[in-house]
Amino acid sequence: MTETIDQFTADRVLKAKHRAMWALGDYPAVAIDVIPELGPELVAAAGVRAGDRVLDIAAGTGNAAVPAALTGAHVVASDLTPELFDAGRAFAARHGVDITWEEGDAEALPYADGAFDHVVCAFGIMHFTRPEAAIAEAFRMLHPGGRYLFTQWAKDDELLTIVLSAVAAHGTPASHLPDAPPPFRFSDHGECRRVLAASGFADLRDERIETAWTGERPEALLDLLYGGAVRVAMVLEAQEPARRARIHNAILQAAQARISGGRVVIRRPVVMVSGAKPARA
Repeated sequence: MTETIDQFTADRVLKAKHRAMWALGDYPAVAIDVIPELGPELVAAAGVRAGDRVLDIAAGTGNAAVPAALTGAHVVASDLTPELFDAGRAFAARHGVDITWEEGDAEALPYADGAFDHVVCAFGIMHFTRPEAAIAEAFRMLHPGGRYLFTQWAKDDELLTIVLSAVAAHGTPASHLPDAPPPFRFSDHGECRRVLAASGFADLRDERIETAWTGERPEALLDLLYGGAVRVAMVLEAQEPARRARIHNAILQAAQARISGGRVVIRRPVVMVSGAKPARA
C-alpha cells in the first residue's frame, strides 16, 4: 500500500514538473514556426468530418484542434498545461471556431467511455510519462469504429539528433533530464503497432511525412531551442558554462553545415500512426 502511495505521489510530482516546464517555453512559437502544416494533415488523415466529436490530447495551443473545428466537428482540447490555452483561444478566434478547452492528464481523463469519434495527439506521446496508459485511455474514450491518431518525430529527425549528439560529445551524464521517455520510441513502426495492438486497436496504419525547419542564420537554431523546445533548453541550461559554450558551438557548426540557398534547413521527418477501435459485432 505504501509503495502504491509513493508511486502516486511521485507521478503527481513529475507531472507538476512537466506542466511547469511547458508553461515556461514559448510553445505557441513552436506551433507556428515548426509544425503549422501538420495539424491539418493529422485531421485529414483521421477522417474528421462535420458533426464528429473530437478530442485533441496534449492540445497545446490548438495546432490540431483548430483544423478539426474548421471541419465543423465538435472539439475538446485537453492539455496538462492550461497556461497555453490563452494562446489557443486567440488562435481559434482568429479562425472563427469554438473549442472547449479543458485541463487534463492524458493518462487519466474524465470523459465517458465511447465519448469521441476521433482522438488525436500531435507530438504529445513522446512526452508522456506512461504512454501505454495514455493509449489505453484513448481506446476507452473512442466510440466503436473511431480512430486514434498521433504524430511523432522520426528517428532521423535532424534537430533532436544535432542536440543529442552535441550534448553526448560535450556535456555530462547528469545533464540528461530525469524521467524523460526515450525521444524516438514511437518513431519505431513495429513498437507503435505492438503498443496499439496491446490496447485493442486494429486497422493499424503508419506513414512518413517530410517536413523541415528553416532559419535565416545558424544562431536562429539556438533561439528556437531556448525559446520553444523547453526540454532541450533545460538540458542545455543544466551544463556548466564552459561545457554549454562547447555544446552551443557544436550546434552552430551543425547548423552552418546545413545552409542551403542562403538559409539553414533542418530536416524534420514525422511519423504519423493510427489505429481504429473495432466496431461492435
